[in-house]
Amino acid sequence: MKSLIPLVLLSALALVGCDEEQAITTTVPPEYLAFDADGIAFDMVHRFTQDGVLQAKVIADTTIQWNDSTAVALRNFEMDVFHEDGTERAHVVAERGWLNMRTNRMSAYGNVVLTVPGTDGRRIESNELQYDPRADRMWSDSAFVMYQPNRAPFRGARFTTDLEFRNFQSWGTGR
Repeated sequence: MKSLIPLVLLSALALVGCDEEQAITTTVPPEYLAFDADGIAFDMVHRFTQDGVLQAKVIADTTIQWNDSTAVALRNFEMDVFHEDGTERAHVVAERGWLNMRTNRMSAYGNVVLTVPGTDGRRIESNELQYDPRADRMWSDSAFVMYQPNRAPFRGARFTTDLEFRNFQSWGTGR
């Protein structure tokens, strides 16, 4: 009988615990709730392929998605663009951006850094960068600074280029 009393008390406590509502703690930052999104994903990896060949890869801390849109908002992301042989053509890092899942066009905003291997160590910093894989083109309509080894930084108001930097054009340039 003495061993039955603790069992009855534990059962009663369990029943009382079932009636209490537990507080739900959200892991989504409050500012994300204002997006009125249909989905928020964390640690997203998206690969662009064409005919089975990897063209680009995007890694984002957070993606915000809407059912009626082909675009997703990106937060704290990196994008790598590849040659057909798998070597890296370009690397982009940004605080936020947009990715169109249908066209694979990307817009990056906030402390954007573009590095291009194989072009003598070129690095471009801007507040905005656009990428269109179908046109094989990157551009910025914002002020930029381009860094190259053994050269003074090159500043401009905007630029456009192919991914090989063979056809780099800038406007409002100066040192």
